[in-house]
Amino acid sequence: MATPSPLLRSAFEFLEHGLFHHLRSDTTLDQKFAILHVDQAVELVLKARVLAFKVSIYKPNNTKETISIYEAYRILEGKGCKFPERPNLELLHDERNSIQHKYASPDAKTTAFHMENSLKFFRRFLRTEFGLKLGDYIPQEHIRDVLGA
Repeated sequence: MATPSPLLRSAFEFLEHGLFHHLRSDTTLDQKFAILHVDQAVELVLKARVLAFKVSIYKPNNTKETISIYEAYRILEGKGCKFPERPNLELLHDERNSIQHKYASPDAKTTAFHMENSLKFFRRFLRTEFGLKLGDYIPQEHIRDVLGA
């Protein structure tokens, strides 16, 4: 198994930490951190795939600012990547923006929806785009607790 890039390892760390918050309790604070961290993980895994195509993640003529999640989708779709989960991932990103910029507080059911959809995305995307198994990088019990058997 190839060693994942630092960007991909960071995506796994954010995903695991977001799941930890989600599974730890249904407090508003834990649900906020779950959404923030899992959305960050999605963005990082997309950027890791952009880099795997040997495309820069930095905005043109700017070595300090990286591309947005939407630009990552555009680049990857141009390379033939498919995102059947994109509508739900965009809802996750909107939820993240509401938390980050408008002090929103997601409830446990909303967060559960996003955790389930995100894990399904990660499981598929890692397999199809990187040849990796999610369970090799995220505790199996987290996956089972969110997705069931």
